[in-house]
Amino acid sequence: MKYIADCKTALKLLILIMGSLFLIKNAHSKIDEKTVEIIVKNSNCLPGKTIEDALKDKINTHTQRDLGWRVFNEDGKFEVERAFLMNKSMQLRFRWRVNQDGIVQPVGSRAESLCSPDSNE
Repeated sequence: MKYIADCKTALKLLILIMGSLFLIKNAHSKIDEKTVEIIVKNSNCLPGKTIEDALKDKINTHTQRDLGWRVFNEDGKFEVERAFLMNKSMQLRFRWRVNQDGIVQPVGSRAESLCSPDSNE
């Protein structure tokens, strides 16, 4: 079992490295909405986990309806958001800003706490 877990971790790391190489290769090209979504999803969050992995774990621990990913572009400044519907009137939103160099920064406390080691919300 430990071997399988190690293989899964190694595969995730390989995917992260390949994604990073893709981003470095295309760093000089103009960043578009699909690219920033991929950058955020594949950004390192916790050891061995991407932002997308951490959000999937959060979905599995709560019964929520996934409202999906959205990208906002205002004058070439991108923000990527993932939203969940908690109940009929409450949404849980996680948002990140991506600059033209592909640097991802959390916007708000939810996105920040998602990738903190003690994020057991």
